[in-house]
Amino acid sequence: MSDLTHLFKVGQKVVCLFDGEQYDGTVTETNTAHIIVNVPDISEHCYFDNDMLDLVYPAYNFTMMQ
Repeated sequence: MSDLTHLFKVGQKVVCLFDGEQYDGTVTETNTAHIIVNVPDISEHCYFDNDMLDLVYPAYNFTMMQ
């Protein structure tokens, strides 16, 4: 299992996938086994653990190169 404190930082902008839709969020808490993300359109307390890492990505992965 990944240590999520090495992959995500508090305050980091992320993109979360819910039902095939992308939502912008901000990491509010990190732990070795899970992160908590504030997604304004969904919830202030979205929980993602190691098994759900295919649903949350750093926002810089989605920026367009010019």
